[in-house]
Amino acid sequence: MPPLEQNEKILYTARKHWFLLAGEIILLCVLALLPGLLLFVPNERIHIEGNTALIVAFLWTIELLMLCIAFFFFWTDYYLDVWLVTNLRVIAIEQKGLFNRNVSTFRLDMIQDATVKIPGFLATLLRFGTVEVSTASDGSFAFKGAGNPNALKEKIMMEHHRAQNERQEVHIRGNPIQDSK
Repeated sequence: MPPLEQNEKILYTARKHWFLLAGEIILLCVLALLPGLLLFVPNERIHIEGNTALIVAFLWTIELLMLCIAFFFFWTDYYLDVWLVTNLRVIAIEQKGLFNRNVSTFRLDMIQDATVKIPGFLATLLRFGTVEVSTASDGSFAFKGAGNPNALKEKIMMEHHRAQNERQEVHIRGNPIQDSK
């Protein structure tokens, strides 16, 4: 996690929806069980005996090891992709592989717009989707697969409005920078 600024507090943490990880795990389980089903289901065409059975069991074990490694890649990507909404900014952390991480931050008062995209019936039912936030620097940040994207958008916009109001209060009361001229 990147260091927080002075007087900065984490208000909301958003992660990917659990369904995205579950889909990947189901795929890995099917890939793990498929060779076993093909070997142990009685079939008149496939007869594996002796040394061939040992070689097939060894290859299946190698496949299971590779699938365990793939599971840890999927879990790491799921767990370390996070958006942190603080009282000053939004911190977007995206894990890409084991040793590649992209950390982006944008200040709450620089937000121009936030939109939610929910793609389809299943995403609507399970409440996950994409949150896109546009900033004043013509940049756009997207959090794909966010769990409860409407709550994330509302929290970001609520903090954005609070930051805008604080900024306006500073200008109305007299900015210390203006007084030092």
